[in-house]
Amino acid sequence: MNVQEHITLRAVTLPSGYQLPEDAPTNRLLMDLGHTVMSAATADEALRLLRDDLADILVVDVSDSAENRQLIDRLGELPADSRPRELAIFTEDSDDRFRKLRAVVAPSHVHVFLKPLHMHGLLNVLRRLESESSQTSVA
Repeated sequence: MNVQEHITLRAVTLPSGYQLPEDAPTNRLLMDLGHTVMSAATADEALRLLRDDLADILVVDVSDSAENRQLIDRLGELPADSRPRELAIFTEDSDDRFRKLRAVVAPSHVHVFLKPLHMHGLLNVLRRLESESSQTSVA
């Protein structure tokens, strides 16, 4: 029998302003999948976490949170090697400035997910990251 090694991703999350990190569905999902989750309470804390330790994915809920939107704008300030591989933005409305982010936060891949279907999109990103990490660890 072949036992497949579980790939653990490092995630930084910034839930919307009205959610406690332990109540955020994103954090529960990531932890249930066996990933390491570092949850930030503020945009400054999220930036510090990204600077201190390389993250595979940053998940930011910008719904009803001007501070979380500012984090998105400030990601370009990080050195390229401190940026996450993937950036997942949860929003309730379409925002044209998210389309311009790809150039600003490269080499991060940007994904914008509209609520309420955001968790399905995040699962697809996580599966792809796990697959890529698994192939990298085998090589």
